[in-house]
Amino acid sequence: MKARERVLWLAVILLLVGVVIAGRRVAPSAAPANRPRAQPGLRLSMAALHQQGGVPLGWQMTLPPGDAAAGRQAFVDFGCPSCHRIAGESFSTGSGDQQGPELSGMGSHHPSAYFAEAILSPDAVLIDGPGYVGADGHSTMPAYPEMTVGQLSDIVAYLTSLKAGSAQSCHATGSSMLSVPVNMSTVDLGNRPPPQPGEARVFFAQTYDVLPGQLAAFETWFARQGRQQFLAVDGLLSIETFVDLSRPGTAVTSIFGFRDEAALRNFMGDPAAADLWNQFDAFVGPHGHYAADRPLVYRAPSLSAR
Repeated sequence: MKARERVLWLAVILLLVGVVIAGRRVAPSAAPANRPRAQPGLRLSMAALHQQGGVPLGWQMTLPPGDAAAGRQAFVDFGCPSCHRIAGESFSTGSGDQQGPELSGMGSHHPSAYFAEAILSPDAVLIDGPGYVGADGHSTMPAYPEMTVGQLSDIVAYLTSLKAGSAQSCHATGSSMLSVPVNMSTVDLGNRPPPQPGEARVFFAQTYDVLPGQLAAFETWFARQGRQQFLAVDGLLSIETFVDLSRPGTAVTSIFGFRDEAALRNFMGDPAAADLWNQFDAFVGPHGHYAADRPLVYRAPSLSAR
């Protein structure tokens, strides 16, 4: 009887070991243990950290260094190509069956922390488009509880590397006034003081951080070329740039004031504007754009004093 029990237990153990091995064969490979360490960042006292609201001024989430090649493989292992297409990649079928956003060139549009959040917490930002949000109001993006921090960093490094051919996609690329979509937003001031009246009626905002070591060159380019070229555009009345270090995220915002919406659309559809924007964007990191009927940043005289 004991011999039979031993044989039975041995069979059970072998079966369990086989299940574990089979599971490891289909699971994405783990990230290597010997990962590069990040460069030391900002140093400050605990008292200063608390005085600044619990995070350093201008703080952004920083991921551990990742490997783009390993991230590409992890992207495939986790089944991401079944929903996301990337132009030029062999795993992209181009069949049109994908439900998620196309990721071609996305490294030029989003910072790495945004990619990390989209993977870890898909409901944090819901993209309003066909197939992106389910009937329950949640993102159709699946969760990946088994993903390691190393795999996350690698995938983010891969997505951040997808920049080829995307530099011009933010701005003008054609000759028609409507060749570039400009999504105008009506700003609800709510209980906020209104801006001072001025000639500009439409505003285009770009929020960014200047690339490391490029500030002096950026300022020189703007003083010698950029300012004159922008102000030579018909209907572009002003450029105001503000720096806000009081909140997390990108700190520099440039606001372009236009005479009206037609002037903005004409400029964004002008092929000559593409080169000007490319010169501007060469000095700045990933950024967003916002077109609105009110300035996005302005001084409120009723609550100001000198």
